[in-house]
Amino acid sequence: MTAVSAGRETDLVGVPEARAESAERGATLRRLLRLRWGLAAAGVLLLIVAGAVLAPWVSPHDPLAVNIRHRLAPPAWMEGGAAQHLLGTDQVGRDLLSRVIYGGRVSLVVGVGAVFMSATIGVLLGLGAGYFGGWTDWVIMTGVNVMLTFPFVLLALAVIAVLGPSLTNMIIVLGVAGWPIYARVIRAETM
Repeated sequence: MTAVSAGRETDLVGVPEARAESAERGATLRRLLRLRWGLAAAGVLLLIVAGAVLAPWVSPHDPLAVNIRHRLAPPAWMEGGAAQHLLGTDQVGRDLLSRVIYGGRVSLVVGVGAVFMSATIGVLLGLGAGYFGGWTDWVIMTGVNVMLTFPFVLLALAVIAVLGPSLTNMIIVLGVAGWPIYARVIRAETM
């Protein structure tokens, strides 16, 4: 393949490979779009994430606002339900839809924080084990095996009992419990 550059013809390096990669990406995208259930699930997940991120703007009510007159209201589709509270209200009259939307924010923070922490620890230790090998590999992989022998709930209870209950401690517990899987995979790829 050639192109005219400054009045002369030159060979373009890497253009066939780039076109092949582009065609491959296009084929992959077409395959993904044919999977209707997968596309629907991705749409629902995107909607949930967007709702959680945009909670202050999409939430119909303040999630902490108490309205005793509307307490225990049923969802809108049930008898006695109102469109004002689509999912109904709780014991003190707080809107459940608003609470679910704002609760999604907490779940996203915990999930993203725990995965980031697990991946960071696991990738660094896995790279170290695979790259250095020998005693370093043995020590790190023994640590991985020891971590995998502990039941997660027992580990979580022990850490929360020592550190106290909080959102940050929950992220730490999930991050510490998840790194061995990342370390094993990265070590195997590094070797």
